Amino acid sequence: MISNAISIMIAVPLVGAVLAFLTRSRGQARLVALIASLVPLALALQMYTEFDKSSKLMQFVESYDWVPSIGVRYTVGVDCISFPLVLLTAIVSVLVVIYAWGENHRPNQFFALLLLNEVGVLGVFTALDFFLFYIFWEIVLIPMFFLIGIWGGPRKDYSAIKFFIYTHVASLVMLLAIFAMYFTYRLPDGSRTFDMLTLLQATSDKTVFPPGLINAIFAGLLFGFLVKMPAFPFHTWLPDAHVEAPTAGSVVLAALLLKMGGYGIFRVILPMLPHVDKAFVTVIAVIGVLSIIYGAFLALAQKDIKKLVAYSSISHMGFVTLGAVAFTWLSIQGAMFQQFSHGIITCALFMSAGTIQHSVGTRIISELGGLADRMPKFASLMLAAFLASLGLPGMSGFVAEFMVLTGSYPTFPVYTMLVVFTSVGVTAGYHLWACQKVLFGPILKKYLDLHDPHAYEILAMSAIVFLTLLFGLQPALITDMMGTAAHQVMEPVVTLSQMGVI
Repeated sequence: MISNAISIMIAVPLVGAVLAFLTRSRGQARLVALIASLVPLALALQMYTEFDKSSKLMQFVESYDWVPSIGVRYTVGVDCISFPLVLLTAIVSVLVVIYAWGENHRPNQFFALLLLNEVGVLGVFTALDFFLFYIFWEIVLIPMFFLIGIWGGPRKDYSAIKFFIYTHVASLVMLLAIFAMYFTYRLPDGSRTFDMLTLLQATSDKTVFPPGLINAIFAGLLFGFLVKMPAFPFHTWLPDAHVEAPTAGSVVLAALLLKMGGYGIFRVILPMLPHVDKAFVTVIAVIGVLSIIYGAFLALAQKDIKKLVAYSSISHMGFVTLGAVAFTWLSIQGAMFQQFSHGIITCALFMSAGTIQHSVGTRIISELGGLADRMPKFASLMLAAFLASLGLPGMSGFVAEFMVLTGSYPTFPVYTMLVVFTSVGVTAGYHLWACQKVLFGPILKKYLDLHDPHAYEILAMSAIVFLTLLFGLQPALITDMMGTAAHQVMEPVVTLSQMGVI
């Protein structure tokens, strides 16, 4: 394996972003973006072949002094919690560049921002130092703010500012919690550290972190992650951001940025859960259940197909919250797989909405009909994506939600049954209703000249549908490492110093 693989994985898109920004033509910009996004994918696939799925320890670790006077180190690594999301980021980033191949409005800036976004997300999933983690967390806000603000729809300014304010305020609350840990805990030699695993392990020491303080820290971190996911009632920024963002921005937002909140739940919240007030467990579970039900019913009421997909994302991410806090091996494994599966499926959903907007000029469901008659390839892919999202057996969405519900029942039988009897039917209903209205029935006269979208759009959507089937039929390709991760988060954190890394 190439040494410093993770650093290269982060650096190449960063250099690519600079080069793409300096290009003078669309062809140059998108070629730079494709090459710069293919390198992390190649490294991620190489890492997958060498990754030890049975190990609970960090792998491919790099650690260097950065600002030793304040205890900041450049430390990156992956384990069974983070590596699936690194792989997801690498896959989605390439497919987004391919799907956006025809972008002709300020393409150099557009592709540069997509690459910068990849840098931030990869950094979040690999950082093992809270200072570094926070920097990457904030970097992600910048490209998404400009993607919405420059390439967005009629209300792009409002949506971009709302997105930035919501997520930035949540980040500041999270930063205060990180500072509380940093200034409270000292290493045996009296120095302070931002080392993530060391601080998380220290939270179990009640002589250092009394109950009141650890509860406050936990609440601050939880708030930051729930806003990013987003979970009810912290979700109001998401529909606006999705509706106004360009298609590529919506894909990145749903497939990757929302996963940062879920990752924070697994990486930071679950290791602290045994040491905080048990009332938090009920609160988080209720938030998960409300997100599932509320998102499903709101999706059912939408007239805009993109807004329907946005609310369905809130519902699907609720499974992550519920499964994580149920704290059984199967529920945690299922919640992690839901993160990965939703990241893939939602790409095809938003690409479907974007393709309809590009081809027809509207996303209003009542104004569409019979598109399958003129766009058969697109219709097949959109139908597959919607069936995957509603949880059809044989596709990854079914595996993930089945594992969450089965694993959550022993802990929350009432909540689980409530989800099954209220949201599952509604979820199937709005997906099938949208497909029937958009794709089938008689073709409207004004759409007789339509044809299938560009080959690059079909290629990107086809790849996603293939992955949905692949991980639906062979979930063990990913769930093996998630099973190890589930055991990992249910045990005490092992620090890098205990591993002998630093």
